[in-house]
Amino acid sequence: MVTVIADDGPLTLADIVRRTGHSRATAHAVVSELAARGWVNRSGDGHFTVGPALGDLAMSIAHADPVSRFARPVLEDLAAELAMDCFVARRTGGEVTIVESVSTTAPSRHHEWPATGATMPLRPPVCREFVAWETPEARAAWIARAPAALRTRLGLALDAVRARGVAIERMTDEHVTLLTALDSLDSTDLPAGMRRQMGEILSHLTAIDYLSDELLDGADATISAVTVGAPVTDAAGSVIASVVVCPSGNLTPPELQRVVDAAQAAAGRLSAPRG
Repeated sequence: MVTVIADDGPLTLADIVRRTGHSRATAHAVVSELAARGWVNRSGDGHFTVGPALGDLAMSIAHADPVSRFARPVLEDLAAELAMDCFVARRTGGEVTIVESVSTTAPSRHHEWPATGATMPLRPPVCREFVAWETPEARAAWIARAPAALRTRLGLALDAVRARGVAIERMTDEHVTLLTALDSLDSTDLPAGMRRQMGEILSHLTAIDYLSDELLDGADATISAVTVGAPVTDAAGSVIASVVVCPSGNLTPPELQRVVDAAQAAAGRLSAPRG
């Protein structure tokens, strides 16, 4: 299918050809079929916009999918309980889509979480809670897509995620240092483009999850966590979505356990009863 709508407004056929890489004849045939079905509107000046039938289809799919349908109230309860940002990511084939999010704070100066509707490929090292419960063959294939230097750690991380029931995106010392420096800046000092670049830098400084022996239990211990992701399952037990809480800071072991418990409880509310 050809995507004909962009964030910057309606598209012409030439725009569609340029952005999709399809020939003009192919693009014209596809958008003509979409227009005939009411999924696309074609204006008199040759521009294409979303048609009412596509909106109706999207709404019907959202209502048919209990994860999308009930994500908002579940997230609102979770955000109120923890006073932390959170979102639900839904798996569709080889991609993950943010279907709903709730923020309890002003937009971060140093990180911008994916917006509702944003998609990301299901590829290493992210989205581990979607892969940890897969077959050994599927896990091995996913790990093989990562750089060779990360593969051993990824395998151990998937085992740890499966054992404790959640993925925990950790922060390195360098991550925490940069985070502290950014917190000292006024929000007006960082334009949106620079905030995105800082987010990319921070993501590169984020280590791949916590292994079991890296979670300390001492009274003075602190655990630096970016996100905690709990799997949502269907009736067959397959992971179809994830409830993600965003602490983005240091937690004590009891505080982390509270976040884990709350995320798992929220994921349980969205999971289907086992058949």
